[in-house]
Amino acid sequence: MTLNWLPNALTFARIALAFAVAWMILILPASSLWPAIAFIMVALTDFADGWVARKLNAVSTLGAFLDPVADKVLVGLSLLSLAATRDWALLLLLPGLLIITRDLIATGLRLVPSVEMPVSRLAKWKTALEMGAIVALLLAGPVSSLTLWNAGLLVLWLAALLSVYTLGLYLGAVLADTKRPRS
Repeated sequence: MTLNWLPNALTFARIALAFAVAWMILILPASSLWPAIAFIMVALTDFADGWVARKLNAVSTLGAFLDPVADKVLVGLSLLSLAATRDWALLLLLPGLLIITRDLIATGLRLVPSVEMPVSRLAKWKTALEMGAIVALLLAGPVSSLTLWNAGLLVLWLAALLSVYTLGLYLGAVLADTKRPRS
């Protein structure tokens, strides 16, 4: 029996579990560790599905497309939920909206058949910063740390700026590609 379906199943599970994480952020008190634990566990499936895909030689076009989408769903829903629990505070909402907008545009560009846009190394760092910021923000309440909250906000803003920058790189590459003559 082949397990080539497993990496994509993990990715689909990450998308579904992103909604559970967002729900936990919204309904549990800020002093609860559960949203942070759930976020970390779901985020770790990102490493698991990639590792399993390479190990089983089951890398697929669907998986290559869905993997970053799953990350974007987890990050976007978590950021919106965090902002909602803080009465939509602009210091939290604005970087979240920048990140979500960039991710929607980048994903939309990837859906255009003539556009080739592989995930860049810088975009992977951006995702790592986003996830690290969310973990810090989720842990700040349970450990009662304003310093951790502020550090999480700072990293989130850095990730938002990196989001805008990487989108600019993607758009520049797409525009350069559309101006190149076709043979």
